[in-house]
This record gives sequence, structure tokens and C-alpha cells, in this order.
Amino acid sequence: MTAGPAAAAGVPWPSSEHYASRARRQAIILAATTLVVALAYALAIIATDGEFLLVVPLVAVFVAIAIIAHPPAGIYLVFGGALLFEQFAISGLAPPTAQSHIFENISEYTPVPIKLSVVDLLMLLTFASWLVRGVAVGREPLRAGPFGKAVAAYTTVFVVGVAIGVSRGGGWDPNAALNELRAPAELCLVYFLATNLIRDRAQLFVLLAEFVGLVGVKALQGISNYLGAQSLGLSLEAVTSHEDVVFFDVAIALMVVVALLGLRTKLTYALMALVPVILTAEVLTQRRVGFIALATVVLAMLMVSATVAPRRVLVLAVVGAIAFGAYAAFFWDESGPVAEPLRAIQTVIDPGAKSARDAGSDHWRDIENRNIASTIRQLPLTGVGVGQQYFFQEEPPPLPASFPYWRYITHNAVLWLWLKAGPLGAFALWFLVARVLLVGSSLYVRLRDPGLRLVAALPVAVVVCQIVFSSVDLGLSYTRTMLVLGTSLGLVAVLVQPKVPSRDGEMAAQR
Repeated sequence: MTAGPAAAAGVPWPSSEHYASRARRQAIILAATTLVVALAYALAIIATDGEFLLVVPLVAVFVAIAIIAHPPAGIYLVFGGALLFEQFAISGLAPPTAQSHIFENISEYTPVPIKLSVVDLLMLLTFASWLVRGVAVGREPLRAGPFGKAVAAYTTVFVVGVAIGVSRGGGWDPNAALNELRAPAELCLVYFLATNLIRDRAQLFVLLAEFVGLVGVKALQGISNYLGAQSLGLSLEAVTSHEDVVFFDVAIALMVVVALLGLRTKLTYALMALVPVILTAEVLTQRRVGFIALATVVLAMLMVSATVAPRRVLVLAVVGAIAFGAYAAFFWDESGPVAEPLRAIQTVIDPGAKSARDAGSDHWRDIENRNIASTIRQLPLTGVGVGQQYFFQEEPPPLPASFPYWRYITHNAVLWLWLKAGPLGAFALWFLVARVLLVGSSLYVRLRDPGLRLVAALPVAVVVCQIVFSSVDLGLSYTRTMLVLGTSLGLVAVLVQPKVPSRDGEMAAQR
């Protein structure tokens, strides 16, 4: 046996103690550097009376390192951010989660001329990291998932809408067009990222746990906002963001699925504990569409589960009907938060029973719907296009400055697609909805694992709630709801595999 170069030269091989000593020195240097940087930041923050922007570079570095080292972390961050942080201010409230600006263009609150949000940059960094680590080296095949064509078609109609808007000339507004394009583009990007980065069972349940936990946090925050306003004698229009009811409804629907499947895990116990809190927050939000969406999605979950657990569905339906009947009998003539769910029914039966707030909201939407109908009659095949105002035959009361694009984007988000790309836009939306409902419900029935059935129920519940909500509000143009929708749809790519891999199996396959 020949000696190595070091031995031949008379130099002893480095011992294990040498390597351990070097590792200790490196750790000490790293710790000292971290301490110095942290101390410098602390002093800077104190000197500037708590300037938040000083922390941003440090946080950005850590986030970038995490995403580059582990691209799925980007999905976790985007999904969690969409659930936790508000996109718009809540009138009369200033919770810390509404001060993050992560959904705003960076140019709107800094001198940096970037018309992208922090969330946009996170997704682009995640995309670049995945591209370099996965596709570029040929380790992971690109996949479109079961909804790839439908999501791509949905996003493409907005590109067609831009062409229509530009061709009509006149008052085409590029800033309005960018605002209209953002949510569909984010849906498409986060869907394909989730489809390609979420590849095993463990990752599915990380996202599911993230959903349950953060929706619970938002519910607690809503209750806290309500109690704080009551203690100060304030009357607030809302205690959460409008779109939070979508997440509340989905969480409650998942609890219905858990009950029907008899699923018992730490996650489902946590969901069970949080549902009363979430339901309380739902009531305190005083959003009629939230209660309508909740009834619709619960009915959808019962229908999907009818072939899986018919007896439990029947029992739950009967018990639920009796409980709701008793509730309605006791609280029909009552007022206050406890009677809020009944208000959605009362205003349909007797329009004169509407509160001044509800009547004003309905009046604005009635005017909007008449203007939408007038625009569609004038441009039935193309719509006005993205970046163009729709036509106003009747002028509604102006909306707050926080929503400057109300002449471009309608509260009736379902018809907004027709306004922007004609019947092609409407078809793309309903094709996506139908595809999700068919694939999701089919997987829910075919899968034998109750945990995976719960995952399959998530995109179905999100789509149902999103469509009901979007029929009267801006659901399809909200970044938060579209990011949650896109991520939820991306999870289904794992479920359609012949065998859902576990984390151990995934790692073994890569070795």
C-alpha cells in the first residue's frame, strides 16, 4: 500500500481533533459575527425610534437563504403570509398584521421603483431556486398537475383581455391593467410552484397544519378586535378583513369532513378545538355572504361524502337541521351578533328588514350590476378589456380612496371575467371551477386514506367558498384568496399519483 501525499511528505494527517477544533472556531466566528450584527441592528433601531425598515434587510437575507436551501419553504411562506396578513386596512382598526405591506408594490411605500410586492418577489425567488436546483440539473421532471391546463387557460384569458383593452385605445390605463393582472398571475405561478415543490405526504400536512393554525390565529384576532371595540364603545363595520370569511368557512367545512370521516389525529383535534373560536369570529364579522358561503360549502361537503359515509351524512344532516331549526325559533326576532346568521335569510325573505348598512351595500351592488349588464349588452363578445373602465349608465356613490380601481374591477367578480374578455373569460372561469369540483370530489371518493381525503376536500371547499364570495365581492382579484386557492389546487398533484410518497420514500428515491 502506498502512502498518501501528506504522509510521503512527512506531514501527519489532520486528526479528528483538528477538524473538531476548526469547526469550533468557525462556530465561534459565526456566533460572534451574528452577535455583532444583531447588536448593531438593535442600536440602530433604538437610535431611530424603532424604524421597522431597518430589520427588513436582515429578515430578507434569512428568508432568501431558507428558500434557496429548501425551495418548498417559499410555498410555506407565501401560503402563510396570505392567511396571516391583511391586504387592505380594516376600517377603524390597525392590527400589526395590517401593517406589513407585503401585498403592496414596493414602490408605494419605499423610494425603490419596483412595481412588485414582497409576495411577488418571494414567489419569483422560489421559482428561480426550484428552476436551478430541480429542472436545470434534470433531477425533477416538470409537471403540470391535474389543473395545469385549466389554470393556464384562466390566466391566458387575461392576456387576451390586455390585447382587447390595448386595441380599444382611449382610456387604457397600464397601472389598472397591472392591478387586474396581478391576482390571476399569482394564482398561476403559485399553482405551478406548489405542484412541483410539494411532493410528499409530510409536506401536504405541513400546509394543512399551517392553514388550521393561522386561520385560528385570525379568528382569535377578530374576537380580540371586537372585544377591544366594545370596551371603547366603538361601532365597527368589520372586525376582520372581508376575505377572512372565506378561510373561516373552509376551516369549518374541513371540520365537517373530519366528523364524517371519523378522523382522529393531533391536527384534527387542534381543528376541533379551534372551530368554536372560528365560528364565533365568523358571527362577529357580520358578513352575510360569509354565512351563505358557509351553508353552501357544508352542503357541498355532505353531498361529496354521501357515498363515502352515508349514515354519518344522514345523521349529521338531521341533527344539523334540528339544531338550526331550534336556533332560528329562539333567535329569529333577536338582534346582535348571536342573530347575525339569520339576517342573511331575513333579508332575502323580507328586503324591508335590512339594516341601513345592508341596504346601502345592496344599493351600490344593484347599481353596479345594472352597469355590468349595460356594458355586456354593448360589448357582448369582447368586453371592455383589461385596463379599461366598464361603462356607467348610472353613477354609484364613490368608494374610499383605498380602492382606486373600482371603475375597472367589479364587486361581482364572477361577471368581471366577462367584462374583461367576453364569454371566453366566463368559460375559462367555469371550466376551472368544474375541473376542480370533478377531480377533487372524485379523489375524495376514491382515496382510502382518511387523511388524504381531508387534503382532497380542501381545494373543493376553497373553490365553493371562493365562488360564492366572489359573486358579491372582489374574491377573484384579492391576492390573499387567490394565493390560497392556487396553493390548494397544487396539492392535488400529490394525490393523483399511484402512491402518495412519504418523506422517507421521497428521500430514498433521490439517493
